[in-house]
Amino acid sequence: MGITLAEKVLIVGGVLNLAYGALLGFPIVVIRARGAAAAPRYLMSAHISTLLHGTALLGLVWAARFSTLGAGWEEVGAWLLIASSTLVAAKDTLNWLTGVQDEFGEKAKPALLGALAALPETVGIGILVVGVLQAL
Repeated sequence: MGITLAEKVLIVGGVLNLAYGALLGFPIVVIRARGAAAAPRYLMSAHISTLLHGTALLGLVWAARFSTLGAGWEEVGAWLLIASSTLVAAKDTLNWLTGVQDEFGEKAKPALLGALAALPETVGIGILVVGVLQAL
């Protein structure tokens, strides 16, 4: 059995998340090497969330493979998850670059990206959950 489009989407999205997370480690090191007691909150958030999303997306390749839903549903789920992880990474990166300290307290504009990420993540995971449960 070959690799499906949904699996390819999850693999590429996962690897790109990991790569971006790894790149964000460089400014963390530079900031700390210059004597800062800690790295900025949203730089750390972007770094950690992309690494977590990357590993989760790579793990979900197995869910897509196990799923008995049609390929179309699995592809929609995969793309929704990629969209969500991209929005979260963009939100945290913009918060860091604009100096946001508390996105909720400051009502920071990038927080809207996080709100927009919630629905595709929930629906994307929901699709894969249904596919996996259906396969049992």
